[in-house]
Amino acid sequence: MNRHIIIVAGGTGTRMLTKTAKQFLMIKGLPLMWWTLRRFQEATPDAPITLVLHESLFDEFRQLEQEHGPSGAFELVKGGAERFHSVLNGLVSLPDEGLVAIHDAVRPLPSVEMIRMSFDTAALYGGSIPVVSLKDSIRQISGLNSVALNRSEYMLVQTPQSFDLSLIKPAYSVNYSLSFTDDASVFEAGGHRVQHFPGCPTNLKVTTPEDLVVASALLEA
Repeated sequence: MNRHIIIVAGGTGTRMLTKTAKQFLMIKGLPLMWWTLRRFQEATPDAPITLVLHESLFDEFRQLEQEHGPSGAFELVKGGAERFHSVLNGLVSLPDEGLVAIHDAVRPLPSVEMIRMSFDTAALYGGSIPVVSLKDSIRQISGLNSVALNRSEYMLVQTPQSFDLSLIKPAYSVNYSLSFTDDASVFEAGGHRVQHFPGCPTNLKVTTPEDLVVASALLEA
């Protein structure tokens, strides 16, 4: 099956407390997003990358490509109001058959092995999600009260999440719902089941300033 990649960078990153969009923040001499795209190029060099970006950032993106060289994106697509709409815009640009991996632009450190496993698992089951175990204790909060939960019954979900295009594209024909927290939740709402597989502990999502420090250290290592 032909393989495709959607990198979602539709937001502007308000929680990073900086005027620069978080996907453009510099790490080791390159914009953060460049590291993400390079990792996918290494894992699946024949898979074209569709980059979904907020329209207000198109000019800045092109300027960064002039300064730092090609990002690796094959096609640039306008982002939507929510992540759901951004992914939908990316899916519309792809064929109806094949496999697609959907990944957050600000997760620069997925392992090559995990990316390949994401595609391979989706090829077998129709949809795949990487998960990692919780390290900390967790509690459910209800007003002023809380109760401890069994962390072994919960997993953290990462990206890339990969799917058969003939299944995920029709699933995205529904109206947006707040219950759609990721692509897998849309896929399940369409009546499909996702198969989980081991994620990567270093595959963090850069959301806050301290995340950027950790990502820089991991890339240095």
